[in-house]
Amino acid sequence: MDLVSSFTNEVVRKALDGYSTRHTAIASNLANVDTPGYRKKSVSFEGQLSKAIDKHYRNNPVQQADNDEALPLKVSRQAKHIAPNPVINTIDDVEPMMTEAEGTLNRNDRNSVDVESEMVSLAKNTQYYVALNNIQGRMLRSIKGVIQNSGG
Repeated sequence: MDLVSSFTNEVVRKALDGYSTRHTAIASNLANVDTPGYRKKSVSFEGQLSKAIDKHYRNNPVQQADNDEALPLKVSRQAKHIAPNPVINTIDDVEPMMTEAEGTLNRNDRNSVDVESEMVSLAKNTQYYVALNNIQGRMLRSIKGVIQNSGG
């Protein structure tokens, strides 16, 4: 991998793809809030991304802490984050998965969208996307600085 296409840059790019897909799902949910029988859509990719990162560092070990103990990866709500049996060998295998909600019908019209929870999800998703976009911008600016200061 060269300077521009580092592993970190690829992880950020895949995460941005995932959050963008989730944004599309949330927007679809909000647009169909009054559609009878509409099933809420959700997107998962964090578990796949975590597996790809873990595999990358198992195949390309990094220096560990002074006590030679690796820090464990903490995953919350693992059942909701990890897709059913995806085969993840590299970061390129990570693909956001959009699914329809099952069994969450709480309205008479059989629509499973809750506007308040969707708005909270939208705000949270937007914050993650903006944060990752800022990180990517900083990485690219640092690369630009290196190029400009190298005299090339």
